[in-house]
Amino acid sequence: MMAFYSSPTSLADAALLERFFGPEAEDVWESCSGSWTQVVGLAREPHTPAWEALACSLEILQRSFAEDLTTRDVLDSPAIVKQFLRTFFAGRPYEVFVVLYLNARNHLIRAEEAFRGTLTQTSVYPREIVRRAIELHAAAVIFSHQHPSGACEPSTADEALTRILKSALALVDVNVLDHFVVAGNSTVSFAESGRL
Repeated sequence: MMAFYSSPTSLADAALLERFFGPEAEDVWESCSGSWTQVVGLAREPHTPAWEALACSLEILQRSFAEDLTTRDVLDSPAIVKQFLRTFFAGRPYEVFVVLYLNARNHLIRAEEAFRGTLTQTSVYPREIVRRAIELHAAAVIFSHQHPSGACEPSTADEALTRILKSALALVDVNVLDHFVVAGNSTVSFAESGRL
């Protein structure tokens, strides 16, 4: 496997895992077929202290991105929003619908997993999102969900859901700023692609 990142302190793949798994690192790397995606997927369901430590590392990274979004206008930071979302969805084998609730300055109040589904679909209830936006005093929201299948193109159902949510939230003066679809390392923005 070709390395896509290198730095003066970069470690070989198994050597990096050794920090968590000790002498079993090579076996872990081989059992994951040399795939970081599989490593992250297994870390989502930790079953030993080493996997728990790796899961905590992922959570730290995710919280770091979220913290950054609480101090700046998310519209000025689309790259950080995308990094946060890709980290959030990494290794999840099922669809998750996430809502980023924002204040009047477009700073992150809270990012929450609103609904969890199956490999191919998630049921989303607009009433629950409106209720939560009111509870958090949100002025705007950003939606996101991932396609575990790897196809990043939004479906017609995704577009219809976004229109329904946008209409429901408009009734309580909450703006929908974007809806991101994430598939692996690919991200499609409804706002950037003219779908919003």
